[in-house]
Amino acid sequence: MSNFSALYQNQPIGLSLPQTDLSLLPAQFSKKLWVSPAEFIVLTAALTVAEWALRLSTAWRPSLPAPSRRGPKPVYGDSSMIVMAFVQVAWQLSYEEVIDYFRSHSALAQAAGLPAGRSISVSQYWERRRALGFLPFWWFFVLMVGQLMRLGVIYGTDVILDGTTLHAWFHHDPEADWSFPKPWKGSVWGYKVHTVLCRWSQLPMMFLVTPANRQELVVAIPLLTLMVLCFGFTIRLVRADAGYFTTPIMAFIRCVLGASFVIDYNLRRQGKRFLATLFFIDQWRFHLRPRAIIERHFAWAKRYFGLESARWAGLVAAYQQTALVYSVMLGVALVAHRYQRPDLAGSRSRVLALKTIS
Repeated sequence: MSNFSALYQNQPIGLSLPQTDLSLLPAQFSKKLWVSPAEFIVLTAALTVAEWALRLSTAWRPSLPAPSRRGPKPVYGDSSMIVMAFVQVAWQLSYEEVIDYFRSHSALAQAAGLPAGRSISVSQYWERRRALGFLPFWWFFVLMVGQLMRLGVIYGTDVILDGTTLHAWFHHDPEADWSFPKPWKGSVWGYKVHTVLCRWSQLPMMFLVTPANRQELVVAIPLLTLMVLCFGFTIRLVRADAGYFTTPIMAFIRCVLGASFVIDYNLRRQGKRFLATLFFIDQWRFHLRPRAIIERHFAWAKRYFGLESARWAGLVAAYQQTALVYSVMLGVALVAHRYQRPDLAGSRSRVLALKTIS
């Protein structure tokens, strides 16, 4: 084991996990769990996690900018704004719908930390959420990963690296850019989400967002470093596609992390002189087959969890949306495992009570 991994093994740097209730609940053998928004907040300890995320964000950035508003200062805190955004993305509600739903359900408002009989306007909710920036939401996602790590769902030993593009909603987004075109896919105007996925749980463990023209190899080393620093994972194997086949990345994985790697290699680089035997092709496909898990992850995140459905502009909004979508995926898995139904860990429609929202 390298000095780097030995130094940070089981000693997360700058991460203090909140003490939340992760005990297993009575097993539910029904076809669907269908928890309500209030139950979803309680089972995932969303309010406690949001409060800790704000504390960590304040420690990293002491002064959060206050939103520009008129009138008296509201009595609800910024942690409630994070929880409301968490519910909004989980049930894919608009700003008006999430405000109306919290107003009409007192139990949900109480679970989110909102005072009884008090409400917030749509414009004020949008302004306060925007003023929080990306750091509290990013820490909220990191602490959700920490809960699943304590529950024994995420291991962090066998990881998969990859990135996916997100279409920008506005054509005049100043922070978006064009992605490089591919033979099977044209150029995309938007952003790129670089993700580290746990192979066994098929859940995201770390992510970074960049404009779409940034290559994956630039973000790979910071992603792996953040994951080790935050959680103290001992990575044993890193899987990636041919875009990560570079000397700096492979040297970092092998020499710094002390791990092995299975990175796809384009045989055409050797020209027609290189002849791959059938045995080599069979073994290569066998070892690269698990890398397809992250492709399914991106498809589920976009189609079922709304990774590309938000109407936002700017890198901060992209970070917020990605952190909330990934947190919802982790929250669904957390609820399923607490109810002893790991087979529903990736099914949003079977865990969340979608029919209760109208």
